[in-house]
Amino acid sequence: MLITIIILVLSAVFFVNGKVRSDIVALCALIALLIFQILTPDEALSGFSNSVVIMMIGLFVVGGAIFQTGLAKMISSRILKLAGTSEIRLFLLVMLVTSAIGAFVSNTGTVALMLPIVVSLAMSAGMNPSRLLMPLAFASSMGGMMTLNRYSAEPCDTKYIDFCRT
Repeated sequence: MLITIIILVLSAVFFVNGKVRSDIVALCALIALLIFQILTPDEALSGFSNSVVIMMIGLFVVGGAIFQTGLAKMISSRILKLAGTSEIRLFLLVMLVTSAIGAFVSNTGTVALMLPIVVSLAMSAGMNPSRLLMPLAFASSMGGMMTLNRYSAEPCDTKYIDFCRT
């Protein structure tokens, strides 16, 4: 138990410090738990078999690709052109676009898709990105509520999959 607490505290310190990448810290903590035989190999690797983890990895790759290819900048410039100089119109356009996508894509996927676009949009508009990130999250949730069956549109939600089969 003491070793687990030490690993947890060290991991938290490294996460907060930010000098070491968070993925490296997480993997080192996992390896330390394996070395000290706190976790079995099956327990340590069981998280990677979860479909949500695989989906999140894929969404990070897609989000990074959107930013690296310049697609985020292109889309954000078009939204910025529509909004003009009005911060309220920009706010409303981000919410409208996000909720429209959220009606057909999972909330997590919507946020992962729109996050690089909104950050690029905020930087182009000369405003703090945090002013648009919370509305992004709310708009994604509102878009998910537009589904006719009132279930979340999460692709890994077994209730939704079971509902679709009936």
